[in-house]
Amino acid sequence: MNLFWPVFENLVMPFIAGLFYFFLARYIAYIAPLRKLVTGDITYKGAFWGFIFFGLFLMTRPLQIALGPHPMSLIVNDIREFIMIGLFAPAVFVGLTSFALGFENIRKQTVLLVFGLGIALAVTFCIVNRLAIGGSMEIFRIGNYSFYDGKWFDSSNPDSHLMPILFIIRVTDPVLFMIMLGIFCFWRAIVFPKNSVYDNMPAKLVFQGLAVMSFGLSMLFTGFMAVIWNIPNQWWIYYLGAILAGVFESVSLSFPLHKEQKI
Repeated sequence: MNLFWPVFENLVMPFIAGLFYFFLARYIAYIAPLRKLVTGDITYKGAFWGFIFFGLFLMTRPLQIALGPHPMSLIVNDIREFIMIGLFAPAVFVGLTSFALGFENIRKQTVLLVFGLGIALAVTFCIVNRLAIGGSMEIFRIGNYSFYDGKWFDSSNPDSHLMPILFIIRVTDPVLFMIMLGIFCFWRAIVFPKNSVYDNMPAKLVFQGLAVMSFGLSMLFTGFMAVIWNIPNQWWIYYLGAILAGVFESVSLSFPLHKEQKI
């Protein structure tokens, strides 16, 4: 029983959450050929790749802890964080703003700027992460096999003072990206033209906003627990937030653009 929670938190929840987003990406690919005629290709490309990147980020947590001690845990973590900060958040940002505003209003320069900012933040995070990790430690063991994670929050780590830098980057991307998107989706739902033929768009936008806010706030809360309240390694909170976000996203995707349209 002592193994149940670490195994569930570090192996089972990430796998379930990642698989969920791969299924969502598959569903996006299925509905995109018809719906992109209205919302534009960039909307569904952004959503598809956003879900793929997010699924990879979530599902590779078991690899991070299973491949051995430092530096393997650092290498896998850097890859995961680059995917999250440099690829996932910008893809979702571009996809959702295109969906909410109309693809014709999203310029190529805007896409390049968003991805450029995300990649710059991701590279900075990886560099600081290498300095801040302080080695690795065993977090649990199954039989004779040990699972390791970084010593970011260990009191013996002399470089733990660098953690606030990682926290600030994470708060900027993806947390701030997600919260801004959520507020933007709620605003668009309120001001969306009442006489539009696409009368289900406000409902779709509300659930899109709930989805991105769920994950953004869950990650922010996890970060506050670690950095502000000194309760580290509560990763299960944002995996739960990711699953909740996936539920809201599924509801939004299930709504047709027209209320009378059947799926």
